[in-house]
Amino acid sequence: MSSKAEIVEQLTAAVTNGRTDILRSIISAVEKDKDLYSPTLLRDILNEVCCEEGTLLHLSAKMGNVDMVRTLLSANADPGIHNEAGKTAYDLVTDENVRMVFSEELLQATAQSKLGRVCQLFASGVDVNLIDSEESQNTPLHWAASFGNRAVIQCLCTRGANVRAVNASGCTPLHDAVKRGDVQAVTELLMHNSDPMAKVTCGKEEGKTAIDLAAGKPQVLKVLTNPPKPHHETDHTAGTQSGLQKLTIKSDSSSESSLHSPMPNGDINGPISPTPQLKTPTFNKKISLDSSLQPPKPVITEEKLGLLWPQPQSIIQRDGKPFTLGSQLPVYISTGPNESSKEVQKIWQTRKPTFEMLGLSMAVSVHTQLSNSSVPHVLCCVNSRVCPGCAIYKLTISSNQLKIVCSDIASLHYAIATVFQLFSLYKDEEIHVPPLLIDDWPDIHYRGILLDISQGRLLMKNSLKSTIETLSLNKINMIQMYCRFSKKDEPEWQAPYSKNCICELDDYCNERGIQVVPVLDVSPQIQFEDLDDLYSTLQDFIANFQNAQFVSLGPRLSSFVLDTDDGSLDTSDSLKLLPLSGDKTIQICGYPLHGMDTKLLFGIPPNVLISEYGIEADYEFRRFCTPLSEKGVGFFLCPGTSAWNSIAGCPEAAIKNIYNAVKCGVTHGCTGIVACDWSGKAHLNSHVFSWPAYMLNLGLSWNSNCHQDFLFATLGELMNRHVFYDKKSIAGQAVVELGRAETYLIRCSRAQAAGDIQRLPDALGSTLFKFLIAPDTVSIEHLSIEAVQRTVRHVKKCQQELANTDLRCQDGEEIKSELNLACELMLLATRICRSLLITGKNPSGTAGYAAINLGINNLSATVKTDIANRILEFMEPYKAAWNTRYMSSIGLQESLGTFQNLLRSLLPNQDTAELMNREHSSIQNI
Repeated sequence: MSSKAEIVEQLTAAVTNGRTDILRSIISAVEKDKDLYSPTLLRDILNEVCCEEGTLLHLSAKMGNVDMVRTLLSANADPGIHNEAGKTAYDLVTDENVRMVFSEELLQATAQSKLGRVCQLFASGVDVNLIDSEESQNTPLHWAASFGNRAVIQCLCTRGANVRAVNASGCTPLHDAVKRGDVQAVTELLMHNSDPMAKVTCGKEEGKTAIDLAAGKPQVLKVLTNPPKPHHETDHTAGTQSGLQKLTIKSDSSSESSLHSPMPNGDINGPISPTPQLKTPTFNKKISLDSSLQPPKPVITEEKLGLLWPQPQSIIQRDGKPFTLGSQLPVYISTGPNESSKEVQKIWQTRKPTFEMLGLSMAVSVHTQLSNSSVPHVLCCVNSRVCPGCAIYKLTISSNQLKIVCSDIASLHYAIATVFQLFSLYKDEEIHVPPLLIDDWPDIHYRGILLDISQGRLLMKNSLKSTIETLSLNKINMIQMYCRFSKKDEPEWQAPYSKNCICELDDYCNERGIQVVPVLDVSPQIQFEDLDDLYSTLQDFIANFQNAQFVSLGPRLSSFVLDTDDGSLDTSDSLKLLPLSGDKTIQICGYPLHGMDTKLLFGIPPNVLISEYGIEADYEFRRFCTPLSEKGVGFFLCPGTSAWNSIAGCPEAAIKNIYNAVKCGVTHGCTGIVACDWSGKAHLNSHVFSWPAYMLNLGLSWNSNCHQDFLFATLGELMNRHVFYDKKSIAGQAVVELGRAETYLIRCSRAQAAGDIQRLPDALGSTLFKFLIAPDTVSIEHLSIEAVQRTVRHVKKCQQELANTDLRCQDGEEIKSELNLACELMLLATRICRSLLITGKNPSGTAGYAAINLGINNLSATVKTDIANRILEFMEPYKAAWNTRYMSSIGLQESLGTFQNLLRSLLPNQDTAELMNREHSSIQNI
């Protein structure tokens, strides 16, 4: 066995004497004989400065030996290493043939989406705009557009790739990406100012634009006609990193809090900060709301009323003694000529367990002259003549009576929700509610969420019922269930929930004033001609939603219905292919309408509504809703929860996205707003991180007159009060803070300024998320150890505080466990990030990037063992937490597969499946 010094000496002699055969032989021997040599030995040798010129690659490049250079690059020698003179191997090249070898290596790495290798080659000085040959004249960006992934395209563009370069076929990279049909590639190129109207300059497609080439590719066409907002050059200023300000929660004794002025994220209350400012979160037992953060009207002095959610439209405080309850809650019912006292009584009885949470024993009876009015009681009147309108209610609270007057049954549900919140906010030993007059109604009629049940984490029936109960107490009235169908040999039930379960959930929701709406879509493999084969399957699914007034169609199914090939818009024939009864109102995804002549909108039938989906923080809803409004077409707005493809979500993006949707909906007269909780991939995020968006959407769509600073400042406490019922006021704040920490590192990885909301949430997943699912592809050039450490401290502070939570909601212990697991996942991801930063640190520290991603394989054996053991440690808790609240038959294996893939990268020679299934597994050494 030769020593490292002897191997270096032999390799140097082989290069010096031009013996490529000996060079290959030695490299092969070191690679293959893993029993004799360390797995990292070859890398260490090839990257060692071993001679006057530098590394072996420096020496070969200077000598102009093409075969030597090719052999060393094939063995993964790092071309970005600098010698003592600060030169890379590429800097020493004088022979054009050798230069071409480096170019070929870049093109190959680009095509294979080897992001770390691409970054190494750029660090060496290889031209980002080189061409592969005079015959084809493709640049690396052409190669990336044709073969690479989005991350590689982003990498090239941020390093100055010419997005408008034309190859010998007359095509720009955008033309190639469109022909490939890759939506992600097209999106990224457009974000870097590619011109969708640029024409092919020669060849068989001469004169065609990217839009012309997208014919037959509806998803690509949608992106081209609705291009994302381009990046600004200032977003990529070297050294600029992002910051996230701390949510403004007053602290009784926090010195840190006193040093920083109350300011939510971004430029809402001040200038954007150019540097990271992730402050340590503070958790208070009781919140104190700054009056300047309250909604501007109505002005109230009673602090707790600021925590009613949604905020009532009008609250007037009165003088007098409070309405006081002990353990008894008498409810007397009075109805008008068109309302049934039996139905009203049933609704109150349904809410009986809810009020029992507050220690109240409810007794419901019809109001008569003999009713005991001398004790504190609730008088409930449902009468459309006394309270004309839709979904309107009034509360009049005096010392002895809480009077409810409702316009209809729907408004009764909302009134009861407000009464419950008042009792909850003012409960100590007894309940003491101050005298109030409340007039309330919704700004937007339909307010709901969309649950993606096609894949991912699906709540079990009881946990889903608990979620629905909480949503109903925040005035939701619609839940959409998105399911994607595929073609089977025989028609069969394809939804993950059984027929009985969906029927039961439908009835459960109907009892709480909520309708469940089916959202139908088909897999990408389904073509228009296949719809007839799916007719009975779709019909069977729809039939179980007995109380639904709507049926919604997903993006792909909508593209079949909204066919405009002949220059007109006629949906009647297409809709006949779907099992849609005449009593249902149809919702169709608006994507296929983007870029269409707005005159065609007159062809949309009056019983058809458009669903406008937009999930980015800065999505321009107005751009597409203005034509709909002007042409009299009804529409729903569908922002997103920003929780998918992450660990803890991105609350900041959710606030911006939903806020923009609501403002657009109110000004343009939308029919409803639904916050979409898409499933994404890997399913690492628990359902708890969707609650920020749920609460925001329900609150803002009811009362849009809430300022963004109010939302930033109170979101955590609103969840503490109305979702988790956390007596210590910690869990809600932790959810927000963990999401903020994850967003902070996204911005750091992009060198993105604080408050810049472009590309949030990240379409490919958050930075921490990517470190768990594909760590070798994450760009770390702009990350620093300091930013990672700041994130770690933030997460550990949240985890420390979570130990003190006192959750009184159903599944409280399970939710606490999920939050702790999220902290562990974030800490694992930061551990991987930190290890890659240390391994990929620029040895010179004076030129190029501070670090590049050399990949998991290049981590030391000790580090890989530690990370692998950490993964194995929480596999059992992870599976246990999943099986407690989520269906094990869907999503779990895909999620576990993420960790198995990571283990396989760390332990290439071990049976990772067996390790994950073994209890209390651990790795001693690799």
